[in-house]
Amino acid sequence: MPRIRKTSTQPKRKEKKVAPKPRPIYPEYIENFISEVESKTPFKVIVSQYSKDSSYNVGVNRSLNGTSRCIWSCNFVTGPEHLNIFWSSWALQVNTK
Repeated sequence: MPRIRKTSTQPKRKEKKVAPKPRPIYPEYIENFISEVESKTPFKVIVSQYSKDSSYNVGVNRSLNGTSRCIWSCNFVTGPEHLNIFWSSWALQVNTK
């Protein structure tokens, strides 16, 4: 009786290389917030926008053991006054200890 093959006789598929996506250019107040948070804390800032010429959704993520968790977010950001709340937030005080 013939034995069952444990490996395939077909060659493995090659994965297609993905071109790097350029980083979008955000308004100056968001760029300043991103650079300030990433230089002063170990957190990463994520920015998304649902449609052109509208407000932004900004989130601050904490990386722990390879997973990313959102510790603070602000929807419909239209100016720097919305982002300054992060520096006095409870999330920053708890997650920097």
